[in-house]
Amino acid sequence: MDLQRIARTILPDRAVTSLRRAKWARECRRVASLPPLTEEDFRGILVNDLNLKQGDLVYVHSGMDGLNLEFPFYRVLFLIREAIGPAGTVLFPSYPNHRISSYDYLRQGKVFDVRRTPSYVGILTEFARRQNGAVRSLHPTKSVCAIGPAAEQITSTHHLSPYPYDTCSPYYKLIEGRGKIVGLGATTNYISFGYCVDDALKEKFPVRVYHDEIFDAPCINYQGERVTVRTYAHDMSRVVHPDMPGWFQKNVSAEACRDLKVRGMRFFRADAPKLFAEMMGLAERDVVAYPRSVYRK
Repeated sequence: MDLQRIARTILPDRAVTSLRRAKWARECRRVASLPPLTEEDFRGILVNDLNLKQGDLVYVHSGMDGLNLEFPFYRVLFLIREAIGPAGTVLFPSYPNHRISSYDYLRQGKVFDVRRTPSYVGILTEFARRQNGAVRSLHPTKSVCAIGPAAEQITSTHHLSPYPYDTCSPYYKLIEGRGKIVGLGATTNYISFGYCVDDALKEKFPVRVYHDEIFDAPCINYQGERVTVRTYAHDMSRVVHPDMPGWFQKNVSAEACRDLKVRGMRFFRADAPKLFAEMMGLAERDVVAYPRSVYRK
């Protein structure tokens, strides 16, 4: 059992939260002490380190506090779009639950309005959601915002399955579209794409990752109509990933996924179809990114 899991087991929630915030504050101070990145520096990282190309489909995880930028944060979106060009499509998580789990959010019975409910997964995701032409998937907890020619196609069916990461989801469509996943100021501890493997295998997956309860979540679609979206919610007592960067380094190829440190700042890159194929092969041998203590009995 890793130290973080031990801490969660023996310490009050308030103490665990305090320790987590202190750790993040130290990291923010470290990043702020680094030489800032210019727009030209950032372009180089996108193209040379994260391997973005014209026409790419790319899903972006971001932590602006993890970057020391010489330019305004919102320019990041435009630099990404410049790197992938007019034929490329960029996606961001746009989850509505703020500092609570999806399960707790759904139990509150709040109405998710695809047009107006804010994203609470970082300032860049909310900026992207507000762009003209941005399209958001109709999912009450795992919504994805997309900008570009594939935006409508990749977000249009997310509400059709109770499993938020299966074949109807934008996450899974990254595989079909030969998409890429990148982290900006973030590590693979935040990568959500791996849940596609959980949902592909469902009951055959070694860990029961969802609560048994299925929610009928109230939502409002782009036509202003109130609709119900059925979904499961993760059981956070089982969805435990102690060290994703270490797990990826040990178990998957560098071509599939790898964490990077560029100019002292944290990034990662992943190839969606390669990563999915390798993680599926591992899961079929009961090798998954969860501790043995949460495996099905």
